[in-house]
Amino acid sequence: MAVTASGPRTLAVTDGRAGFQELFELQTDEGPCLDCFRGGHRVDARDLAADTDRWPLVVPFALNSGFRAAHALPLRVHGQTVGAVNLLLRRPGGLAPLELELAQALADVSAVALVNWTPDPLRATDVASSVQAALAGRAAVSMATGMIAETAGVSLTEAHGLLRAYSRDRHQRLVDTAHALIRRTLAPDAVITPRS
Repeated sequence: MAVTASGPRTLAVTDGRAGFQELFELQTDEGPCLDCFRGGHRVDARDLAADTDRWPLVVPFALNSGFRAAHALPLRVHGQTVGAVNLLLRRPGGLAPLELELAQALADVSAVALVNWTPDPLRATDVASSVQAALAGRAAVSMATGMIAETAGVSLTEAHGLLRAYSRDRHQRLVDTAHALIRRTLAPDAVITPRS
């Protein structure tokens, strides 16, 4: 389940019964996956039969479909929940803690992949452009660090720390601050002198 402009919807399922369970949760507006999505934290239902009061419509449907336990894991990108994954189990008890940690790690990676997905296939020129941009950004930061070091009479390590602190305090990307210094739209003294 992921959030879209029109609200939460199912993106993918492993089989038909799981798909019906997801659809039923969306239609009844209750269940572990929706609670997880709304709260932004994992929801465990290690024995669905004991959770009838919690989800009075969804639990009987899940039990009738053969599911006895469920875990819902948040899909997060930069601390923001963009969806949730329902893990439906055919026996009560749920997954072990280590299995849940691994599942959450996979959910986090999946969330980043979903957010960055594009229908167009990746081309070699796309990779080359990304590498070029990263190298250019790194070169700009190195040049700006040298400018700060020379102006302030400090080591490169200290100059880099000043540059990072300036960027962080103003919620700017490091490379943007570096470009401003190189273009002379930002004076090195502004970076050297701490903001009061």
